[in-house]
Amino acid sequence: MSIQEINYEDDQAHRGSCSISGKPDTCPVCGRKVEPIIRHAFKRGSLTDESLEVVFKCLSGECNHLFVAYYSPGARGLVGKYFYLNMVRLPLKIEHKEFPEVVNKISKQFKKIYNQALLAEENGLDQICGPGYRRALEFLVKDYLIVQLPNEKEEIKKIWLGKAIQKINNENIKACAERAAWLGNDETHYVRIWEDKDIENLKDLISLVVSWIESEEKTKKYKEEMKKKI
Repeated sequence: MSIQEINYEDDQAHRGSCSISGKPDTCPVCGRKVEPIIRHAFKRGSLTDESLEVVFKCLSGECNHLFVAYYSPGARGLVGKYFYLNMVRLPLKIEHKEFPEVVNKISKQFKKIYNQALLAEENGLDQICGPGYRRALEFLVKDYLIVQLPNEKEEIKKIWLGKAIQKINNENIKACAERAAWLGNDETHYVRIWEDKDIENLKDLISLVVSWIESEEKTKKYKEEMKKKI
């Protein structure tokens, strides 16, 4: 890689120049050897703790995607500070799913775990997101049960997910949670049982569990708040 001068913007919106060890020569999206063009350069940090992030665009006609290269500081170069190429990454896709507040109150960890699994899925980690969704389901089911059966809290925390689901009285929640668990288990095993179902079906069933829990809790709330008047 050849040293070259580039312009950057820092976190104070000031512009400056520096030299870098060169551009990446392979696009991480399409895998082709390329001569990418710089779209933007951003310098982070202070004089004693700096880094450089450069957005490149692949010029392959079948790709044209953006990607980010990360540079670390080195000795002074041709123009002021010199940065050498450290790593190249794809920009993360970040999608965040919201859930009903009543469900968030029942299970404080469910939303966090589910969205971490979603982040993995959105960024192409399709082999590991399934177990994450299954873990989210287990937290939701057990936290729901603990609210319904507070005297059995310690037992519920220790039992298998399948046994926990069998303790659910609401047949709609039980039916959807059971099927979601089947698909979640498929995501952790070498051989799949439900070959005609996939991650989307698992997510759909978890959404149904969420919806039925929300409906049950809202119904309970209105029944308590609005007693029949004589």
